[in-house]
Amino acid sequence: MARTSPASPTPEHQLYHEYSVEEDQQRTNVHYEQPPEFFYLFTGGEWNVYSCNLWETATTDTESQEAKLDRTAELAGLQPGMRILDVGCGWAGPLTYLCKKYGVTGVGLTLSPAQKQAADERIARHRVDAEVKICHWQDYEDDQPFDAIVTDEVIVHFFDLGGFFKKCHRLLKPDGVMVNKELHHLHPRHAVLERGGEFISQIYGDTGNYRTLAEELELGYEAGFEMTVHHIPRRHYETTIDHWQSNMYQHRERIKELLGDEGYKNWRIYLKLARRIQKNMTLDYVVGRKF
Repeated sequence: MARTSPASPTPEHQLYHEYSVEEDQQRTNVHYEQPPEFFYLFTGGEWNVYSCNLWETATTDTESQEAKLDRTAELAGLQPGMRILDVGCGWAGPLTYLCKKYGVTGVGLTLSPAQKQAADERIARHRVDAEVKICHWQDYEDDQPFDAIVTDEVIVHFFDLGGFFKKCHRLLKPDGVMVNKELHHLHPRHAVLERGGEFISQIYGDTGNYRTLAEELELGYEAGFEMTVHHIPRRHYETTIDHWQSNMYQHRERIKELLGDEGYKNWRIYLKLARRIQKNMTLDYVVGRKF
């Protein structure tokens, strides 16, 4: 049996675990195969965006979600008639909003059957031209190219990020755009997890692969993209998490019915830890243009 070097962190203290597609789906769904109603209650708003939103002028969950999605659309250069791919589309709130407001058609990828069902219901309700598929990005192929590919705090779950960028390059039209919004370590040493980080990692099925911004940029260059960065101030993440905590407390009795007392407690702890740990990170839009 191989032994871990005394100088190296043990597996539970580190990120970057490589799994098969099947195991990756199972581990990812440890987090996401919860009742959609639970996520709707704590994310709030019309679009139930489960990621940092923008609060320059927003005062409500919906306003902050739409401000962030409009920023994504701006960076992706969305125009009517374009075709977009949303990898890790969740319950299709962002995909539905982008298709509805910007007149684009869309494909969303998820690994969660619960998300797929909720996404289909939302898409039908808003009558947008979009479809959601249960498919791992490694298995996804399409005979029609995309104008833009977007992710929102999703690529943290991708062990082979370089492989993902190369696939995006193949799926995009000439001069197509890839827009990824993600947290990045300020220093590689933060990949060694302390107790709070271990708790968060377990909540996510140990699928965390946070990188430095420099590493992500290098992988994008290697895949054939011109890369640019747009930083998001930390206060936006703090405000988003504060709203989530408030929403959870407001709906605590119903959430306890859905998750149980222990589940409610663990998610509250997770959000408190996430607010603290992100101080060792930057949040950035990283835009890659195919050339």
